[in-house]
Amino acid sequence: MSSIQEVFTNVVKGLVRIGLWCYFKEIQVKNNSKAYHHDSVIYVGNHQNALIDALLIATNTKRKTTFLTRSDVFKNPFIGRLLKYLGMLPIYRYRDGVNTLHMNTPIFESCAKVLAAKESILIFPEGNHDLKRRVRRLKKGFVSILSHRWVLDKQPVLLYPIGLNYKAAAHFPDSVTLLFGSPIAVAPFQINALSAKNLLAQLHKVLRTLTTHIPTETEDRYHFIEQELINAGENFLDPSLVNDRIYNIVEGPNDSPKKAAIAKKMWWIPLVKPLFILLNLIPILVWRKGIKPQIKQKEFISTARFAFSMAFYPLYLFVISFFIAVISKNIGMALAIPIGLFLFNLLLVKKVI
Repeated sequence: MSSIQEVFTNVVKGLVRIGLWCYFKEIQVKNNSKAYHHDSVIYVGNHQNALIDALLIATNTKRKTTFLTRSDVFKNPFIGRLLKYLGMLPIYRYRDGVNTLHMNTPIFESCAKVLAAKESILIFPEGNHDLKRRVRRLKKGFVSILSHRWVLDKQPVLLYPIGLNYKAAAHFPDSVTLLFGSPIAVAPFQINALSAKNLLAQLHKVLRTLTTHIPTETEDRYHFIEQELINAGENFLDPSLVNDRIYNIVEGPNDSPKKAAIAKKMWWIPLVKPLFILLNLIPILVWRKGIKPQIKQKEFISTARFAFSMAFYPLYLFVISFFIAVISKNIGMALAIPIGLFLFNLLLVKKVI
């Protein structure tokens, strides 16, 4: 990566990190050790929330990270070049067509070179995303990265598991915890169907402890179990406690969900929310009437809302500032009012809504 490209990538990551901080009520990062920042690392995370998952990890690992994402987001030539410039690489799946799978070979070779340079890669081995609170079956495709890596030399690779824990992934504002587990050192071995299966089973077991996991075997009771957790006021940002509760529910009787307790709210909050809507009426209407109805999958709602906020809201503040400057001829007022609106919104996101 050239110095100019590296500077550009760091600037973009910095802007995205600031945007995520403003967008989320709270972002917690736990157990991310700097001891492995100079090792060959493959970050592996559960995948619930589309591109938001990748952005959260990429901006919080605090190191140069190349991440693999679904190939269809590269279809637009301009976006594809931009994503590759930022260090993203496409991964081709069966659903993209069996005839596209051979295109993964140069991608895996590029990943091998990244790891050989003691850098890091981010992957989501579930292969797709789903808002359901569970770790799905892991795909074995990423194991090919290891085989390509060991063609270059026989140094071990660290699999660094990360659990993404959202309070309510499709809602705004949301809170999230990135819980880093203990890295799994993978020494060179003869990769075959059995060894790949054992590695995936080990990784799946670790990921289940790092995020809320409602077992697949309970699919017919999934919504009942999730509602029980919500009604009990479980903290989805702390998976160890939530998973204990899930075990008790699964092993217990199949009762109907208990009625949720009504949370007490400060008397002034109902007065502030209408003011928030009034002051942000234009972006809210554009989002709710123009963009949100176009989103077919709920997993993309948060990603689309974040992208919209990053693109539209600064423009909205600029237009407000411009009109105030034209009408009042007062530059100080033209700057103060949009800044005040931004800080008011930020306060509500962090403390009120």
